[in-house]
Amino acid sequence: MTPTSRPERGLLARRPRPTCSSRVWLAGAAALAALVLPVSVPAGSVLSPAAQAAPVATVATPVSAPLRVASYNIRNANSYEGRKNEKRWEDRRGAVVDTILGQDLDVLAVQEATQGLLHDEESEPKKINQYDDLLARLGGTWAITNGTRYNCVKDTSPNRCTYADKGASEGQRILYDAARIEVVAQGSKLLPVPKGKGDNYMAWAELRQRSTGQRFLFSNLHTVGTDKDYKVKNKQAEVALAELRAHNPDGLPMIAVGDWNSTRFEKPSNGPYDVYVKAGFVDPLGGKYKTHKPKGATVEHKIRTYLNSSNGDWARKAPNHKSWGLGSYIDYILTTEMRVSEWETVARLDKKGKIVGTIPSDHQMIRATVWLPTR
Repeated sequence: MTPTSRPERGLLARRPRPTCSSRVWLAGAAALAALVLPVSVPAGSVLSPAAQAAPVATVATPVSAPLRVASYNIRNANSYEGRKNEKRWEDRRGAVVDTILGQDLDVLAVQEATQGLLHDEESEPKKINQYDDLLARLGGTWAITNGTRYNCVKDTSPNRCTYADKGASEGQRILYDAARIEVVAQGSKLLPVPKGKGDNYMAWAELRQRSTGQRFLFSNLHTVGTDKDYKVKNKQAEVALAELRAHNPDGLPMIAVGDWNSTRFEKPSNGPYDVYVKAGFVDPLGGKYKTHKPKGATVEHKIRTYLNSSNGDWARKAPNHKSWGLGSYIDYILTTEMRVSEWETVARLDKKGKIVGTIPSDHQMIRATVWLPTR
Protein backbone atom coordinates (compact mmCIF):
# COMPACT_ATOMS: atom_id res chain seq x y z
CA MET A 1 0.00 0.00 0.00
CA THR A 2 1.30 3.44 -0.89
CA PRO A 3 1.80 5.65 2.17
CA THR A 4 -0.32 8.77 2.47
CA SER A 5 1.64 11.85 1.43
CA ARG A 6 2.95 13.92 4.31
CA PRO A 7 3.78 17.44 3.12
CA GLU A 8 4.23 18.64 6.69
CA ARG A 9 7.04 16.15 7.45
CA GLY A 10 9.33 14.06 5.31
CA LEU A 11 9.15 10.31 5.76
CA LEU A 12 11.52 9.04 8.41
CA ALA A 13 13.47 6.00 7.24
CA ARG A 14 12.93 3.05 9.54
CA ARG A 15 15.98 1.59 11.21
CA PRO A 16 16.57 -2.14 11.62
CA ARG A 17 15.14 -3.60 14.83
CA PRO A 18 17.82 -3.55 17.54
CA THR A 19 19.32 -6.88 18.49
CA CYS A 20 19.12 -6.03 22.19
CA SER A 21 15.81 -5.81 24.02
CA SER A 22 13.62 -2.85 23.09
CA ARG A 23 13.64 -1.54 26.67
CA VAL A 24 17.45 -1.51 26.88
CA TRP A 25 17.71 0.06 23.43
CA LEU A 26 15.21 2.74 24.40
CA ALA A 27 17.33 3.74 27.37
CA GLY A 28 20.38 4.19 25.14
CA ALA A 29 18.40 6.15 22.59
CA ALA A 30 16.98 8.40 25.29
CA ALA A 31 20.48 9.29 26.44
CA LEU A 32 21.23 10.54 22.93
CA ALA A 33 17.99 12.46 22.47
CA ALA A 34 18.40 16.15 21.82
CA LEU A 35 15.19 17.15 23.56
CA VAL A 36 14.16 15.63 26.85
CA LEU A 37 11.71 17.03 29.36
CA PRO A 38 11.51 16.47 33.13
CA VAL A 39 9.18 13.62 34.01
CA SER A 40 6.60 13.49 36.78
CA VAL A 41 5.14 10.04 37.29
CA PRO A 42 2.06 9.39 39.44
CA ALA A 43 1.99 6.73 42.11
CA GLY A 44 1.18 3.30 40.74
CA SER A 45 2.63 4.04 37.28
CA VAL A 46 5.27 1.80 35.75
CA LEU A 47 8.35 3.87 34.90
CA SER A 48 10.24 2.62 31.87
CA PRO A 49 14.00 2.06 32.05
CA ALA A 50 14.31 4.66 29.26
CA ALA A 51 12.71 7.31 31.44
CA GLN A 52 14.87 6.37 34.41
CA ALA A 53 18.04 6.70 32.34
CA ALA A 54 17.11 9.90 30.51
CA PRO A 55 19.00 13.09 31.42
CA VAL A 56 16.93 16.04 32.62
CA ALA A 57 16.98 19.14 30.42
CA THR A 58 14.62 21.87 29.34
CA VAL A 59 13.37 22.97 25.96
CA ALA A 60 13.96 26.67 25.47
CA THR A 61 11.31 27.14 22.79
CA PRO A 62 8.35 24.72 22.73
CA VAL A 63 7.73 23.32 19.27
CA SER A 64 5.08 21.16 17.65
CA ALA A 65 5.46 18.43 15.06
CA PRO A 66 2.97 16.06 13.41
CA LEU A 67 2.07 12.93 15.35
CA ARG A 68 0.40 10.13 13.40
CA VAL A 69 -1.88 7.96 15.57
CA ALA A 70 -4.28 5.17 14.67
CA SER A 71 -6.76 2.66 16.04
CA TYR A 72 -7.25 -0.75 14.45
CA ASN A 73 -9.39 -3.69 15.51
CA ILE A 74 -7.44 -6.47 13.80
CA ARG A 75 -9.94 -9.24 14.68
CA ASN A 76 -9.09 -11.98 17.13
CA ALA A 77 -7.12 -14.75 15.43
CA ASN A 78 -9.34 -17.36 17.06
CA SER A 79 -12.64 -15.83 15.92
CA TYR A 80 -12.75 -17.17 12.35
CA GLU A 81 -16.36 -17.76 11.23
CA GLY A 82 -15.89 -18.78 7.58
CA ARG A 83 -17.80 -15.85 6.07
CA LYS A 84 -17.43 -14.98 2.40
CA ASN A 85 -14.20 -12.95 1.89
CA GLU A 86 -13.09 -13.72 5.47
CA LYS A 87 -9.70 -15.34 5.84
CA ARG A 88 -7.89 -16.84 8.79
CA TRP A 89 -5.25 -14.75 10.56
CA GLU A 90 -2.36 -16.53 8.83
CA ASP A 91 -3.88 -15.64 5.45
CA ARG A 92 -4.74 -12.00 6.19
CA ARG A 93 -2.00 -10.84 8.55
CA GLY A 94 0.12 -9.76 5.59
CA ALA A 95 -2.67 -7.37 4.58
CA VAL A 96 -2.90 -6.09 8.18
CA VAL A 97 0.86 -5.43 8.22
CA ASP A 98 0.72 -3.67 4.84
CA THR A 99 -2.13 -1.48 6.07
CA ILE A 100 -0.19 -0.45 9.16
CA LEU A 101 3.13 0.17 7.41
CA GLY A 102 1.34 2.10 4.68
CA GLN A 103 0.36 4.80 7.19
CA ASP A 104 3.84 5.63 8.54
CA LEU A 105 2.53 5.71 12.11
CA ASP A 106 4.01 6.92 15.38
CA VAL A 107 1.50 5.20 17.71
CA LEU A 108 -1.05 2.46 17.03
CA ALA A 109 -3.76 1.00 19.27
CA VAL A 110 -4.87 -2.51 18.31
CA GLN A 111 -7.92 -4.31 19.64
CA GLU A 112 -8.64 -8.07 19.72
CA ALA A 113 -4.93 -8.89 19.37
CA THR A 114 -5.23 -12.09 21.37
CA GLN A 115 -2.63 -13.02 23.97
CA GLY A 116 -3.48 -16.69 23.42
CA LEU A 117 -1.02 -18.79 21.43
CA LEU A 118 -1.41 -19.16 17.69
CA HIS A 119 -1.57 -22.60 16.17
CA ASP A 120 -0.54 -22.07 12.54
CA GLU A 121 2.65 -23.64 11.27
CA GLU A 122 4.23 -20.47 9.85
CA SER A 123 4.61 -18.56 13.12
CA GLU A 124 8.14 -18.13 14.38
CA PRO A 125 8.77 -18.88 17.15
CA LYS A 126 6.11 -21.57 17.32
CA LYS A 127 4.72 -20.49 20.68
CA ILE A 128 3.71 -16.93 19.84
CA ASN A 129 0.55 -14.89 20.35
CA GLN A 130 -1.20 -12.61 17.88
CA TYR A 131 0.21 -9.25 18.95
CA ASP A 132 3.76 -10.60 19.14
CA ASP A 133 3.30 -12.16 15.71
CA LEU A 134 2.13 -8.80 14.39
CA LEU A 135 5.02 -6.95 16.06
CA ALA A 136 7.60 -9.33 14.59
CA ARG A 137 6.16 -8.87 11.10
CA LEU A 138 6.12 -5.08 11.39
CA GLY A 139 9.86 -5.22 12.09
CA GLY A 140 11.98 -2.09 12.05
CA THR A 141 11.81 -0.08 15.26
CA TRP A 142 8.26 -1.11 16.19
CA ALA A 143 7.77 -1.89 19.88
CA ILE A 144 4.98 -2.51 22.40
CA THR A 145 4.35 -0.57 25.60
CA ASN A 146 3.58 -3.77 27.54
CA GLY A 147 3.84 -7.27 26.09
CA THR A 148 2.96 -9.20 29.27
CA ARG A 149 0.29 -11.78 28.50
CA TYR A 150 -1.62 -12.11 31.76
CA ASN A 151 -1.91 -10.30 35.09
CA CYS A 152 -0.78 -13.37 37.00
CA VAL A 153 2.30 -14.23 39.04
CA LYS A 154 3.04 -16.69 36.24
CA ASP A 155 2.17 -14.31 33.44
CA THR A 156 2.51 -16.72 30.51
CA SER A 157 -0.68 -18.65 31.29
CA PRO A 158 -4.12 -17.90 32.76
CA ASN A 159 -4.35 -21.35 34.32
CA ARG A 160 -4.32 -21.38 38.14
CA CYS A 161 -3.73 -17.64 38.05
CA THR A 162 -2.59 -15.89 41.20
CA TYR A 163 -3.43 -12.26 40.42
CA ALA A 164 -0.58 -9.77 40.05
CA ASP A 165 -0.94 -6.40 38.32
CA LYS A 166 1.64 -6.47 35.54
CA GLY A 167 -0.05 -4.01 33.21
CA ALA A 168 -1.31 -6.71 30.84
CA SER A 169 -4.37 -5.65 28.85
CA GLU A 170 -5.84 -8.71 27.09
CA GLY A 171 -6.26 -7.94 23.37
CA GLN A 172 -5.92 -4.16 23.74
CA ARG A 173 -2.31 -3.23 23.08
CA ILE A 174 -0.39 -0.06 22.25
CA LEU A 175 2.36 -0.31 19.63
CA TYR A 176 4.74 2.50 18.74
CA ASP A 177 7.75 3.40 16.61
CA ALA A 178 10.62 3.53 19.07
CA ALA A 179 12.64 5.76 16.73
CA ARG A 180 10.04 8.49 17.24
CA ILE A 181 8.32 7.71 20.54
CA GLU A 182 9.60 6.93 24.02
CA VAL A 183 7.58 5.25 26.80
CA VAL A 184 7.57 7.19 30.06
CA ALA A 185 4.98 5.10 31.94
CA GLN A 186 2.31 2.55 31.10
CA GLY A 187 -0.34 0.33 32.63
CA SER A 188 -3.84 -1.09 32.34
CA LYS A 189 -7.19 -0.99 34.12
CA LEU A 190 -9.65 -3.83 34.64
CA LEU A 191 -13.12 -2.79 33.50
CA PRO A 192 -16.63 -3.89 34.49
CA VAL A 193 -18.18 -6.26 31.93
CA PRO A 194 -21.63 -7.70 31.17
CA LYS A 195 -22.47 -10.91 32.98
CA GLY A 196 -20.82 -13.90 31.36
CA LYS A 197 -18.09 -11.92 29.59
CA GLY A 198 -14.40 -12.47 30.27
CA ASP A 199 -11.99 -9.88 31.63
CA ASN A 200 -11.60 -6.64 29.71
CA TYR A 201 -8.82 -4.08 30.19
CA MET A 202 -8.09 -0.56 29.02
CA ALA A 203 -4.43 0.06 28.14
CA TRP A 204 -2.81 3.45 28.72
CA ALA A 205 0.62 4.94 28.28
CA GLU A 206 2.41 8.20 28.89
CA LEU A 207 4.58 8.76 25.83
CA ARG A 208 7.19 11.29 24.73
CA GLN A 209 7.54 12.49 21.14
CA ARG A 210 11.29 12.37 20.51
CA SER A 211 11.34 15.14 17.89
CA THR A 212 9.87 17.72 20.28
CA GLY A 213 10.29 16.26 23.76
CA GLN A 214 6.55 16.72 24.34
CA ARG A 215 4.68 14.22 26.50
CA PHE A 216 1.10 13.03 26.09
CA LEU A 217 -1.31 10.40 27.40
CA PHE A 218 -2.65 7.75 25.05
CA SER A 219 -5.36 5.19 25.83
CA ASN A 220 -6.82 2.16 24.08
CA LEU A 221 -10.35 1.10 25.05
CA HIS A 222 -12.49 -1.69 23.60
CA THR A 223 -15.91 -1.63 25.23
CA VAL A 224 -17.68 -5.00 25.14
CA GLY A 225 -21.38 -5.74 25.15
CA THR A 226 -24.45 -5.56 22.94
CA ASP A 227 -27.02 -2.77 22.63
CA LYS A 228 -28.81 -4.08 25.73
CA ASP A 229 -25.57 -3.56 27.71
CA TYR A 230 -25.76 0.21 27.23
CA LYS A 231 -25.22 1.04 30.91
CA VAL A 232 -22.32 -1.38 31.30
CA LYS A 233 -20.55 -0.01 28.22
CA ASN A 234 -20.95 3.50 29.59
CA LYS A 235 -19.47 2.34 32.90
CA GLN A 236 -16.49 0.85 31.08
CA ALA A 237 -15.88 4.22 29.42
CA GLU A 238 -16.22 6.05 32.75
CA VAL A 239 -13.74 3.77 34.51
CA ALA A 240 -11.30 3.96 31.58
CA LEU A 241 -11.47 7.75 31.48
CA ALA A 242 -11.01 8.04 35.26
CA GLU A 243 -7.90 5.84 35.03
CA LEU A 244 -6.46 7.94 32.22
CA ARG A 245 -6.99 11.16 34.16
CA ALA A 246 -5.56 9.66 37.34
CA HIS A 247 -2.24 9.19 35.56
CA ASN A 248 -2.18 12.73 34.22
CA PRO A 249 -1.42 15.06 37.16
CA ASP A 250 0.54 17.39 34.87
CA GLY A 251 -2.44 18.06 32.59
CA LEU A 252 -0.76 16.63 29.50
CA PRO A 253 -2.60 16.43 26.16
CA MET A 254 -4.65 13.23 25.88
CA ILE A 255 -5.67 11.01 22.98
CA ALA A 256 -8.36 8.38 23.60
CA VAL A 257 -8.95 5.77 20.90
CA GLY A 258 -10.48 2.37 20.39
CA ASP A 259 -13.45 0.28 19.37
CA TRP A 260 -16.28 1.55 21.54
CA ASN A 261 -19.03 -0.65 20.05
CA SER A 262 -21.44 2.27 19.88
CA THR A 263 -22.56 4.55 17.04
CA ARG A 264 -24.10 8.00 16.90
CA PHE A 265 -27.40 6.31 16.04
CA GLU A 266 -27.53 4.02 19.08
CA LYS A 267 -30.45 4.42 21.47
CA PRO A 268 -30.83 6.08 23.88
CA SER A 269 -27.49 7.75 23.08
CA ASN A 270 -23.92 7.17 21.99
CA GLY A 271 -22.99 6.51 25.59
CA PRO A 272 -19.21 5.86 25.66
CA TYR A 273 -18.66 8.73 23.23
CA ASP A 274 -20.74 11.03 25.43
CA VAL A 275 -18.59 10.16 28.46
CA TYR A 276 -15.49 11.53 26.76
CA VAL A 277 -17.09 14.53 25.07
CA LYS A 278 -18.67 15.68 28.35
CA ALA A 279 -15.20 15.49 29.89
CA GLY A 280 -13.84 17.92 27.31
CA PHE A 281 -12.64 15.60 24.56
CA VAL A 282 -13.12 16.64 20.93
CA ASP A 283 -14.30 14.49 18.02
CA PRO A 284 -12.33 15.69 14.97
CA LEU A 285 -15.02 14.30 12.63
CA GLY A 286 -17.93 16.10 14.32
CA GLY A 287 -20.07 12.97 14.61
CA LYS A 288 -22.80 14.44 16.78
CA TYR A 289 -25.71 12.28 17.90
CA LYS A 290 -28.09 11.31 15.08
CA THR A 291 -26.45 13.71 12.62
CA HIS A 292 -26.02 12.54 9.05
CA LYS A 293 -23.52 15.15 8.00
CA PRO A 294 -20.56 16.28 10.17
CA LYS A 295 -21.34 18.96 12.73
CA GLY A 296 -18.56 20.88 14.44
CA ALA A 297 -15.74 18.91 12.79
CA THR A 298 -12.24 20.24 13.56
CA VAL A 299 -10.15 18.12 11.16
CA GLU A 300 -8.63 20.10 8.29
CA HIS A 301 -8.35 17.39 5.63
CA LYS A 302 -10.49 14.26 5.34
CA ILE A 303 -9.76 11.06 3.43
CA ARG A 304 -12.55 8.49 2.95
CA THR A 305 -14.37 9.56 6.10
CA TYR A 306 -17.59 8.55 4.34
CA LEU A 307 -16.66 4.89 5.01
CA ASN A 308 -18.05 3.05 8.01
CA SER A 309 -15.38 1.99 10.47
CA SER A 310 -16.86 -1.51 10.81
CA ASN A 311 -17.26 -4.14 8.10
CA GLY A 312 -18.75 -6.95 10.13
CA ASP A 313 -19.93 -8.87 7.07
CA TRP A 314 -16.50 -8.76 5.40
CA ALA A 315 -18.19 -7.12 2.44
CA ARG A 316 -16.10 -6.52 -0.66
CA LYS A 317 -18.06 -3.30 -1.23
CA ALA A 318 -16.85 -1.19 1.69
CA PRO A 319 -19.87 -0.10 3.81
CA ASN A 320 -20.32 3.65 3.60
CA HIS A 321 -22.56 6.71 3.75
CA LYS A 322 -21.03 8.61 0.86
CA SER A 323 -24.01 10.92 0.43
CA TRP A 324 -23.60 12.07 4.02
CA GLY A 325 -19.85 12.56 3.86
CA LEU A 326 -19.53 10.82 7.22
CA GLY A 327 -19.74 7.09 7.73
CA SER A 328 -21.14 5.25 10.74
CA TYR A 329 -18.37 4.82 13.29
CA ILE A 330 -17.93 2.48 16.24
CA ASP A 331 -14.18 3.15 16.28
CA TYR A 332 -12.95 6.50 17.55
CA ILE A 333 -10.02 8.87 17.93
CA LEU A 334 -10.90 11.66 20.36
CA THR A 335 -8.47 14.23 21.69
CA THR A 336 -8.21 17.03 24.17
CA GLU A 337 -7.90 20.36 22.38
CA MET A 338 -5.24 20.18 19.67
CA ARG A 339 -4.84 20.66 15.95
CA VAL A 340 -5.90 17.71 13.78
CA SER A 341 -4.60 18.27 10.27
CA GLU A 342 -5.76 15.02 8.69
CA TRP A 343 -8.05 12.03 9.20
CA GLU A 344 -8.07 8.91 7.09
CA THR A 345 -10.38 5.94 7.24
CA VAL A 346 -7.96 3.48 5.71
CA ALA A 347 -8.99 1.16 2.92
CA ARG A 348 -7.57 0.17 -0.42
CA LEU A 349 -10.46 0.65 -2.84
CA ASP A 350 -10.95 0.40 -6.59
CA LYS A 351 -12.96 2.91 -8.62
CA LYS A 352 -16.19 1.14 -7.70
CA GLY A 353 -15.53 1.37 -3.97
CA LYS A 354 -14.63 -2.29 -3.59
CA ILE A 355 -11.82 -3.41 -1.30
CA VAL A 356 -8.84 -4.56 -3.33
CA GLY A 357 -7.06 -7.76 -2.41
CA THR A 358 -7.36 -9.56 0.93
CA ILE A 359 -9.73 -7.86 3.37
CA PRO A 360 -7.45 -7.34 6.39
CA SER A 361 -10.10 -7.21 9.15
CA ASP A 362 -13.78 -6.67 9.87
CA HIS A 363 -12.86 -3.08 10.83
CA GLN A 364 -11.16 -0.32 8.88
CA MET A 365 -8.15 1.29 10.48
CA ILE A 366 -8.77 4.92 11.44
CA ARG A 367 -5.78 7.30 11.43
CA ALA A 368 -5.33 10.93 12.43
CA THR A 369 -2.42 13.34 12.19
CA VAL A 370 -2.44 15.53 15.30
CA TRP A 371 -0.21 18.29 16.63
CA LEU A 372 0.40 18.37 20.37
CA PRO A 373 -0.19 21.86 21.76
CA THR A 374 2.93 23.68 22.94
CA ARG A 375 3.09 24.25 26.69
